[in-house]
Amino acid sequence: MQIADTFYDDMASAYHLIFADWAATIEQQGMILSALLPAPAAAGKVLDCACGIGTQALGLAGHGYQVEGSDLSAAEIERARLEAGKRGLSIPFRTDDMRLLHTSASGEYGVVLAFDNALPHLDSEEDIDQALVAMYQRLRPGGRLMLSLRDYGPLMEQRPGIMPPAMFMDDGRRRIVHQVWDWLDERRYMLHLYITRQMPDMAWKTSHFAGRYRAITPQEVAAHASKAGFKQVQILPPAATGYYQPIVAAVRPAA
Repeated sequence: MQIADTFYDDMASAYHLIFADWAATIEQQGMILSALLPAPAAAGKVLDCACGIGTQALGLAGHGYQVEGSDLSAAEIERARLEAGKRGLSIPFRTDDMRLLHTSASGEYGVVLAFDNALPHLDSEEDIDQALVAMYQRLRPGGRLMLSLRDYGPLMEQRPGIMPPAMFMDDGRRRIVHQVWDWLDERRYMLHLYITRQMPDMAWKTSHFAGRYRAITPQEVAAHASKAGFKQVQILPPAATGYYQPIVAAVRPAA
């Protein structure tokens, strides 16, 4: 995951710019996730093990959940800490690899999350298995797993070279976000993310970030979750949740 580490370290200060309004996204995702989870007291501790700069962790903490966050990118962890401090939220953030989760105690959590297409940064079936076993072990019996990722089935067939650009407005100035995909084989691709902003002097500035992904479908992730020991594995489509990606949900069986 070295390329993913560099990708997110490089864009830690700019990650919020991929959203139309990151603050609104934090609130919206907090509402969506809290509707999918038990109430905070019943849910117990939540581990966001691919927290990035904190989009889901901040949203859930704002809705009263006891959240911890970890991520491979040290720069994004620093940004997440800063954002939590700005909002008066107490969230322990730490650097960790989702395949290991060595900074999180076994059997400690009522919920483990990895959202926003984090799992496809893992480069092999073995990496996926290792990560899901680590997540399983951190959950208490009856605890819930929730993962979100792209619906890669059609994308692997189409092999798009570019994603449609999105344009946002910042105080009357335009911001354009688009992605170029360079496919390396039937699953792996390099994603080139471009953020082009109109500056206060009306000049344009473009930032480029590159990261590697390995496409895996929600159905395949669900099969890996079952292999790791999870039960009640299901795929929740965006139409059912309001979240922009499919969610793979599962439960660690009660002892």
